[in-house]
Amino acid sequence: MKRISLLLLLLSFVCGNAFLSGKTNKRRTVKIHTSAKALREGAPFDFPEMDEQIRSLRLKYDLPGVTVAVVRNDKLVYINCYGVEDVKTQSPVKNTGLFRIASISKPVTVVAVLRLIQSGKLSMDSRVFGKEGLLKDDFGVIPENSDWNKITVRHLIEHKSGIQNVPDDPMFSYKGLNNREVIARVIAERPLATEPGTHYYYSNTGYNILGRIIEKVSGMEYESYVRENVLYPCGIKRMRTGGNTQEERYPDEVVYEQPDEPGWTYGMDVSRMDSHGGWIASATDLARFIAHIDRTATVPDLVDTTLTALTYMNNTRWNHSGSLPGTATFMERMDDTFSFVILINKRSADRNFWSDIPTALRTAITARNSWPDIDLFGKIKW
Repeated sequence: MKRISLLLLLLSFVCGNAFLSGKTNKRRTVKIHTSAKALREGAPFDFPEMDEQIRSLRLKYDLPGVTVAVVRNDKLVYINCYGVEDVKTQSPVKNTGLFRIASISKPVTVVAVLRLIQSGKLSMDSRVFGKEGLLKDDFGVIPENSDWNKITVRHLIEHKSGIQNVPDDPMFSYKGLNNREVIARVIAERPLATEPGTHYYYSNTGYNILGRIIEKVSGMEYESYVRENVLYPCGIKRMRTGGNTQEERYPDEVVYEQPDEPGWTYGMDVSRMDSHGGWIASATDLARFIAHIDRTATVPDLVDTTLTALTYMNNTRWNHSGSLPGTATFMERMDDTFSFVILINKRSADRNFWSDIPTALRTAITARNSWPDIDLFGKIKW
């Protein structure tokens, strides 16, 4: 699969990427005993390599709060928090802290679609619009002599639907409309830029449409279907789609800090982003999620590997980032042994930021040659 680069999209309000590589690193196992006291206080063992990398990131980019989780052979071997969840109160970040994960919502949506495919309710090549489509004319009659009826589920997942963010991203315009009304306006007002399947255009609208497909095919609201069929089977109980304002913050949700974008952290319609950028989660939640889709055998995966093979999740290394004002997130399957998650309550306009994040965690993980014989998934109940 082609390497996907989203460097040109970092100035948009939500960005994400799937990064692919073929490298595999092997590690040896060394038992390290962990006390209950250490688990209660945060980090399960000393990890100076990680501490140094996060310290460097926080200094370079003035990051208020950071939480990190590392998965080794489907076991949560490290979880730690750095800095504060709220700059005003200076309250520390907690392992229970919930963050807007922005475009990491997209792989969650992909897995929900794959679960429906696995149950035989649709296929990657199912048409979406028109008489033969899953959604038919639910969002208005598609324009005559257009290619809207050629769009498939695969095209939406791969960002090859032909929907382009010109003159702007529809999910950040059309203020006051809900996610369904946005789709109807896009179909009526924005011709496809190219024939579906021929060109890559990163599209939040495409993933908004996938959310509506999940609703139509399952007969359930998007969030309800995902929680019951994706998150609960992973042992994830607290993930949900977030609110828009600071007053709508959920218990344990961090405060988002973005002084260079005043008014935007709580001035966006996050609730309508559901299937492309609306979820909130802890680092442990996302560690559980990736352990159930990483194609390794220790923890049974949610979907068969023949289905993940149809997406970027088939690659040895793949990752996805997420960005909103006050939010920067990253999740990566590093190789056949390691995966990691990092969540931050601030983003940077520096383009190097998005490569520095995964590089820092890979560097720390690679530098360590001994790992604890523990699984914090069994010790952490949130």
